[in-house]
Amino acid sequence: MFKISISIIAVLILLLAIYSSTLVSIDYFGDDNSKLPEPRHEMRMFHEPSPEIRKNEIELEKQYRQNDVSREISKIDSILKNLENKNYESVKTDLEQERLRIQNDLDLDLKRMDLDMLRMNP
Repeated sequence: MFKISISIIAVLILLLAIYSSTLVSIDYFGDDNSKLPEPRHEMRMFHEPSPEIRKNEIELEKQYRQNDVSREISKIDSILKNLENKNYESVKTDLEQERLRIQNDLDLDLKRMDLDMLRMNP
């Protein structure tokens, strides 16, 4: 009799465990939670900017480059006019200033890249 009661209790505990696990799985995989959260396509570290911030940075960079290109075109047009008018001294000074500006831009870009590399390494 004792063995039968122990086996009945064991079977009841087993049925109760199966029933509770079924309820938990229905709650977890039910209709409300049928959509699992979508994984992020782009995993990023905590120190990296969010995609929205990065997008804004790229847009600003794009505007800067567009302004820079239009400025370069206007300088070239000015140099061409000076060459047509045979104003060589003005062309020489413009080219010297352009050379200095390009050198300064290069130095700044190199420093920015160095800082970016330092920022990547903890």
